[in-house]
Amino acid sequence: MRIGRMATVAGPHVCAIEDDRVVDLALAACAAGQDWIAPLFRDMRLFLAAGEAAREAAWQLARTGPGAPLEAVRLLAPIEAGSKILAHVVNYADHGAEGKLTPPEQPFFFTKLPGTVVAPGDPICGHQASRKMDYEAELAIVIGRQGRDIAEDDAYAYVAGYTVCNDVSYRELQANEAAPSLTGRYGQNWIQGKSLDRSCPLGPAIALATDIPRPYPLRISCRVNGELRQDASTEQMIYKVPALIAHISRAMTLQPGDVIATGTPSGCGVADGRYLRPGDVVECAIERIGTLRNTVMAAV
Repeated sequence: MRIGRMATVAGPHVCAIEDDRVVDLALAACAAGQDWIAPLFRDMRLFLAAGEAAREAAWQLARTGPGAPLEAVRLLAPIEAGSKILAHVVNYADHGAEGKLTPPEQPFFFTKLPGTVVAPGDPICGHQASRKMDYEAELAIVIGRQGRDIAEDDAYAYVAGYTVCNDVSYRELQANEAAPSLTGRYGQNWIQGKSLDRSCPLGPAIALATDIPRPYPLRISCRVNGELRQDASTEQMIYKVPALIAHISRAMTLQPGDVIATGTPSGCGVADGRYLRPGDVVECAIERIGTLRNTVMAAV
């Protein structure tokens, strides 16, 4: 079972997804006479924070509740507005090589801002400020418990599940091409190179950690207009989930629903100059999690 967020006339609801069948868990709870639990299914953070009991209730309701075909449902990004999006830099050696970047000696993160989030099927935004818009298929960790200073040995206990992230990047902004001296003094421009509006598709759903206890090895890929551009295994990550969670949680509290994007393998446009153009269809897929499909809209 995968968990997602769906649009309803009453606002976003948490839903269960089994193959091509979707169950609105808030609606199913009310239909089963369990109105008391329905609020848990109106906010993904509440649902995740409720832990195993909520997941068991969701599993039961998914089996018996009224379902709808996936094609008839509008899925939303699986995280709530305001959740942290923390992303790792080079975490696959081959991607570092194609981008002429040396992998970091320890985990190293940047943030993607709330306005970047894009739902499955919704358009990625081009911008006049950039002509080097790139794709990056990534495994994203979804946090399920509040925690700070988490030990590596305990890290998996804080994972609710995994989803797919497309860390859309604007390469000439990231590399300070208009003012190269800035890189030597201040480093790359991670904010504008990574956080322009509508540059972080997430979804289509969260595969729960109960079904994927360890996300290795999983095939990760990206297609642009049907052409395979990225094709790798999560086993190739330099820093695995425990190291990432332990490092980013130092003196920083992680909350249910926060996301940690774990880096991308090789095959990005930065390698050969084949950047995204308006009308391109980008499909990022991870085995056992799903396919995140978005179209590039013209610069605005």
